[in-house]
Amino acid sequence: MVIFSKLCALAAIIYLVFTLVYPLFRPMTRKRKEHSRDFIKRKRNQKKVEKYLYFKDIVLRKFSNKLLLSDIKRNEFNFLIKRLDLRITPEEIRLKQVLYVIGAIGLSMIAMNINTLIGYGCLILVVLGWLYPVDELEKMIEKKNNNILADFPSFYNMLYYQYARSINIYLADVVKDFLPNANEDMASELEVFLDNIEYGEEYALKQLKKRVPLRHIIKFCDIMETRLRGYDNISQMTYLKNELYDLRVMSLEDELTRREQKNARMQFVLIIVLVIYIVIYYYFMFVDAIKLFS
Repeated sequence: MVIFSKLCALAAIIYLVFTLVYPLFRPMTRKRKEHSRDFIKRKRNQKKVEKYLYFKDIVLRKFSNKLLLSDIKRNEFNFLIKRLDLRITPEEIRLKQVLYVIGAIGLSMIAMNINTLIGYGCLILVVLGWLYPVDELEKMIEKKNNNILADFPSFYNMLYYQYARSINIYLADVVKDFLPNANEDMASELEVFLDNIEYGEEYALKQLKKRVPLRHIIKFCDIMETRLRGYDNISQMTYLKNELYDLRVMSLEDELTRREQKNARMQFVLIIVLVIYIVIYYYFMFVDAIKLFS
């Protein structure tokens, strides 16, 4: 019994030494080294992100007035940012404009030292550098609007035929049915619409009008808000359906015209290449004939 007690005590001591003392002197495994390196790397990246956020949220906001950013411009930039769901601030857009202008001025000064006329010509880059950041955002919004308008007639047709059969239709169900067939921009707007519809259909429609201030979208939201108040405006829905049908036809005609112009340009390029090939061919034939007879 005494021997058994001694063995148990020895086992307990060995266990305590193995669990408490040995890990302090045990060499680190490769897997643990990798985890430690990843942890240190994440900490460094986090510090960089924190410095960037500090610069973005504190420094840029502090000097926003010095960057010529008024409240009107800030609201305008905020609208562009919210429309595209970007994670930037109006101060960043203004800072980009200032940096582009400084770069354009520097490039113009370098060009002016080389050639005065070229330097004065490069000054146009100052204006383009100031307009470029906002112009890019506006182009992205225009592209997004065109993609939404390309899908909206199909969405409205589905909604119209379901409402024509029964008035007891929940708008969220129609949105969910159309969502798998929507393009990327239309799908993102419909997903936001579904999130907002939890607070009520009227709230979701009002938010949709604010996010996508297009004529057909606004008319659609007004019609649906009228139906929510209990009015049967199927005639207005039919009028909008016909209007969207005309819009789809016009978009298809524009697409057909663009493709025809593209094909015409391609054929013109091919004709030029063929003419150049024929000229080169007959040029070498002529040279070979001259060498033969000489």
